[in-house]
Amino acid sequence: MKKKYLISGLLLTYAFIEPYIQQIKKYTISDKQLPKNFHNYKIAFLADIHYGRTINDNNLDKIINKVNKWEPDIIILGGDYVMDKKHIYHCFEKLANLKSKQGIYAVIGNHDVVESLQDTKKAMHLNNIKSINNNAYWIEKDNQRIRLGGVGDLRTQRQLIEPTITGTSISDYIILVTHNPRYIYQLKDEYDINLILAGHTHGGQFSALKYLKKIVPPVIDEAAAFSYLSGRTNKNSSDIIVSNGIGTAKFPIRIFTWPETVFITLKSI
Repeated sequence: MKKKYLISGLLLTYAFIEPYIQQIKKYTISDKQLPKNFHNYKIAFLADIHYGRTINDNNLDKIINKVNKWEPDIIILGGDYVMDKKHIYHCFEKLANLKSKQGIYAVIGNHDVVESLQDTKKAMHLNNIKSINNNAYWIEKDNQRIRLGGVGDLRTQRQLIEPTITGTSISDYIILVTHNPRYIYQLKDEYDINLILAGHTHGGQFSALKYLKKIVPPVIDEAAAFSYLSGRTNKNSSDIIVSNGIGTAKFPIRIFTWPETVFITLKSI
């Protein structure tokens, strides 16, 4: 009995320590639709910072320095930036220190809407962070281009896919960012999205949850996004990466779902 209490105590202690163990998670994505000029294109993806809980100036500065040292071509932010409205402007002033060759792009998360959608949008604009929330851009490199778009948060906003796919062709490489991976279940094959980035789940905060996708019925899987809790997977022809996120929200604990900043290298084949 004492051994059980000891193990439980150690696990609980570890659960409160893990949120501070920041990792860099690297992926390589190969796709024949990627233009040759985008070979070795580097994307840094930061989701669910939740500044004000486990994330403060000190550890955010360390993350920013690691991203800048990697020298990404582009930086994408996945929503849920703060825990409290009072941190919004300060958080985005810090994020403005991120450096990339072709800019910083961001979607909105559910916490951003709850705390202050207006202030979040304003802070992004003041710090030269481009919104891809129900919006999209062509990213060009040496006369070739890819499409980068995003949709609004599934719980608090509308999701407009049209800006991302309108004007594209079957040969275009398309990246879609959605804060909540549950939106992935709504995507149609005809959209021909090549790469989908999401966050929101924090990896489930307990790694064993991802295995429930194998035993629960589809309706429950879709409701909880068990198939897209963490890591790399795919749906038909789409590569999908769901980040564990950087911070924590309601419960400042994690069990084998290490907080992470995602580095993605695209390869043309």
